[in-house]
Amino acid sequence: MTFQNPLNRRWLGFELSVLRRLKFASLAVPFAGQPDLEWYLKFWGKQTLTNDLCQWAWWMSRALVENQGERLTEEDVSLVLQNAYEPQTRLYNAALSHTLNELDAVWFDNIWQNIQLLPDESKRAMAYTLALGVADYIFAFEPATRDLRRPLSQIYLQLWRTQRKLVNNGQSNAALNQDAHEFIRSARVDLLFARFPRPQGLAGLRGTLAGWRETFVRGHEMFWDELIAAQRGKLGDAVSSKQQYLQLVSNFLAKAKHIPKWAIAHADDGFVSAGELGEIIRQHRRIELTYHKDFSDVLGGLNAYLIVA
Repeated sequence: MTFQNPLNRRWLGFELSVLRRLKFASLAVPFAGQPDLEWYLKFWGKQTLTNDLCQWAWWMSRALVENQGERLTEEDVSLVLQNAYEPQTRLYNAALSHTLNELDAVWFDNIWQNIQLLPDESKRAMAYTLALGVADYIFAFEPATRDLRRPLSQIYLQLWRTQRKLVNNGQSNAALNQDAHEFIRSARVDLLFARFPRPQGLAGLRGTLAGWRETFVRGHEMFWDELIAAQRGKLGDAVSSKQQYLQLVSNFLAKAKHIPKWAIAHADDGFVSAGELGEIIRQHRRIELTYHKDFSDVLGGLNAYLIVA
């Protein structure tokens, strides 16, 4: 199965180049998603607070941002991969069979159960992150090239051996799994960095790679309706009109007025323009600069903006 992938809706180098020009010692990221940018900012010595309502993103941030350098041992990895291909009477997470072939579903189901046996949550966070990397690997193959795949346990081991460097930057970094409005209301930082959810909201994630990640990490799919319903009337709700979406953005920004500087990332995809988003930001404070990079000549690329206010 090939997934629509919303995780690529970012341009890391562009965002980092802009943030290098700003003066801040701490930042809050209320809609973190995959924490690539946050991992870099931690290396720069910034106190980094990340948040995401999706648990897959929360676990990844715990592994790459909150974690101050702990790594999985060889014994930990052996435990995760123990009997990974051994079939059970039935899958613990039956939803895996909706998107994976039988052997792959067994592998992911078994390692999820093995991850629960790790002694502490920081190690479980690292183990989940490696498992999500294996998922990225298998979903990158088309049916015609599936026979070229290597065994999944080999890929897990390779990712463990080549995983990103983790450092203790001396800061109180944190990863949270809260409603973004609650998170930002209590954040005491120099900078807000936000990529707002798309108008399709959480409901639009169910059939994407991000949705698969969430179903895997939680161990079932029964949570979706409740999670989606909890976002009604807030960013993360599915909206059909531009006016409604911009009002939700404005409601969120009103809760972030105590943060001295904002950096708002935006991809001009035809629903809301950077100019329209800028008008909403101006209702709350003066815009200092708008940075722009044209990625339209890249496959799937869009015009990217970063609005500093």
